[in-house]
Amino acid sequence: MRPRRARLTSTPRPRNRRAQILAAASVLFSERGYHNVGTEDIASSVGITAGALYRHFRSKQDLLACTVVESFDQAGELLISHGIDDLTALLQGLAETAGTRRDLGVLWYREIRHLPPEQQAGLRGRLHDVVSRLSAVLGHSVPGVSGADAELLAWCILAVLTSPGYHRTEILPGRLIELLATMAIAVGAAPLDSAAEPAADLPGRAGMAPASRREALLGAATRLFSAKGYQAVTMDEIAAAVQVHSASVYRHFDTKADLLAAVIDRGAEPLQLGLSQALFSADTSQEALDAAVDAYIAFAMIHYDLLAVLTSEVLSLPPARRHAVRSAQHDYVVQWFQLLEESRPELDDTEVRFRVHAALTIVNDVSRTVRLRCMPNVQERVRLAVRRALYGWPSPAP
Repeated sequence: MRPRRARLTSTPRPRNRRAQILAAASVLFSERGYHNVGTEDIASSVGITAGALYRHFRSKQDLLACTVVESFDQAGELLISHGIDDLTALLQGLAETAGTRRDLGVLWYREIRHLPPEQQAGLRGRLHDVVSRLSAVLGHSVPGVSGADAELLAWCILAVLTSPGYHRTEILPGRLIELLATMAIAVGAAPLDSAAEPAADLPGRAGMAPASRREALLGAATRLFSAKGYQAVTMDEIAAAVQVHSASVYRHFDTKADLLAAVIDRGAEPLQLGLSQALFSADTSQEALDAAVDAYIAFAMIHYDLLAVLTSEVLSLPPARRHAVRSAQHDYVVQWFQLLEESRPELDDTEVRFRVHAALTIVNDVSRTVRLRCMPNVQERVRLAVRRALYGWPSPAP
């Protein structure tokens, strides 16, 4: 008698496979950057083949778009589910979402640039819907707040909530949620425009062109890298922006990577000089930190494209150069850590790190938005929000 052949069995496909892929892609895109992640990487992280991934998504770009849409859906549903009367409960709910989704800010601001312009416009509209809903709650809940100030507060609160995506400091999930809620509530505790006056100058003016060809190329590259992302920009585009032939670019920079490195070096130097000046001019750690905050805000509101490249494109550098830049950035932020530790000795190391990164992210996010940069007295208003993130509310006198 012939032995009976064993029946072949297959592992059933999980019903939440699409959600698993979205979660894995969100983490990988935020950690490595869109161009440094392949569909094979995403597929293997959930135990499937790249071919199986395409049963759920048409392309890697489609997958990126879906991760961003899903994140906006999550935030939007939370805002809709809360009434307009309880700001604290809403901020607690947003902190719970952000505390379990450290990738949100990176997806919303950095990775979205890798989508087609029409998709970007639609998704940025979703972000503005989130801001509008949060602004409405702030306008109803914060005594004396104006409509414009509620909008600025909303952007600052979202910056606090999404700031953990820009660093990898380890923390228990429950404590992260608690800390994010505490900082968000402090930032939104009171208006920012009580001292607002018409600005003497509006950032974002075209200004005059530099006489140096090399400087003109650096400026054009900075603007293009900021707007489109390093990977999407060609040397021909940079040359065209300065109205020269592509060969002229190579007289100053051997490769596009060399040009990116020069842009990042250009941004890092004045930040370090501003920090050095803050240390030199201060008598106490709090005075030094407040001066460092002022220097960072002043730089960001004028050189917003340069700051955007500094915060978004280091991953695009060659490994050796990337390590050197990361080291310099680490040294810069560690000085902020030390100053805050000395100013608020009751804080532990972990909380210090999260508060400093929240403060920096407020400035970064406001500076990248033209409407916010051009608000009256924006630097002073952002300074108040940053001090609330660093010191809590009420903040100590400067």
